Amino acid sequence: MGLVVLLGLGLVAVSRTSRDAVASPRVGKDHWHAVYDVYDCVTDSFMPAFQGSLDPHGIHSHNDGLMHIHPFDGSASGADATLGVFFDSMGASVTTSGITAPDFAPLEAGVECNGQPSVIKVARFQVDPEIKLVKVYDSDFSSIHFDKNREAFTIARVAPDQEIPQPEADRFDAMDQATGSPQESSGPVTTDGGHGG
Repeated sequence: MGLVVLLGLGLVAVSRTSRDAVASPRVGKDHWHAVYDVYDCVTDSFMPAFQGSLDPHGIHSHNDGLMHIHPFDGSASGADATLGVFFDSMGASVTTSGITAPDFAPLEAGVECNGQPSVIKVARFQVDPEIKLVKVYDSDFSSIHFDKNREAFTIARVAPDQEIPQPEADRFDAMDQATGSPQESSGPVTTDGGHGG
């Protein structure tokens, strides 16, 4: 009897752990938004929004400075809902060596910025109840997970000790307008084209 109870408790624990690991964002259930911006310390300016139109897995942008996160499949849901999925959809790459995208010239690390060799970092900000820096990442950017609806990220080339600016104000306005919107996705986009979501 004791063995049956222990075995049952073990199965419940494994089931709960598996469910929690892939809980959010969920396929076909969650439609999150996150603000993003790309900052360059060399020019002290923000770069244009990514203009990609592909969306094979449900994490993409509508060229609006927002990441729309609504997974179509398990490769972009739960623990696999990462910035890397977004970068792939946008044809972008963010590594410690630099930032590349079809929409602007490469931002290479090591170029002098404020008298120091520049580095690549990503800053995560909470949005509600106020915009506040949560964490700064200096490597493994593609593995950064989307933790909840309404976050913000600045992808940046900066001096090592430089404070990373939060994204531009109009991006937050765009997220406010998109939050709770009835936009629904019609499914994956794997060639040039678009859908509403």
